[in-house]
Amino acid sequence: MKIPKNFQKINEMMMSPKDKQANINVSEVFHLWNHLVQRYNIVYTITILSAFAKDDELKVILGYLQKALENNISILEKEMQQYAIPLPNRPPKVAQTTVSLEEITDRYIFRRLLTGIQSVLPTHTMAFIHSTSPKIRELFMAFLKEEMKIYDKFIEYGKIKNYEIMPPIYKA
Repeated sequence: MKIPKNFQKINEMMMSPKDKQANINVSEVFHLWNHLVQRYNIVYTITILSAFAKDDELKVILGYLQKALENNISILEKEMQQYAIPLPNRPPKVAQTTVSLEEITDRYIFRRLLTGIQSVLPTHTMAFIHSTSPKIRELFMAFLKEEMKIYDKFIEYGKIKNYEIMPPIYKA
């Protein structure tokens, strides 16, 4: 996998963004754009929900998630700029909340973010499957691996805090 990627990297160093566009397909463009839109939305959701978090550990986890997603956003924006793909509109960096709703609990925040992580895992897989460029496939594979590690740690945190939804015990 390293040889095709390195060959493509050397080749692309001398190319204009328009010329680079011939190296990716329309599906890869969609997945890059879609991944960026999802990350923008998730960061905005975390920004809103962070204002309601009460548990200090949850606040640290939200900060970690936001930092990881901001790093992904930076990678995706640079990648899209290399191919002259228009960037989607970015939500505001600051989310203003006017009231503290008691319904927005730490458990709700955990479950909302867990659902978000669960929904994005298949997106990474489909992006990987639809990519023909070794460079783009590697990017989506890295996102999938990172997200799976985050998911694993997030589940364990939810177990410790008793936030996860427990199915009934099966008795044989």
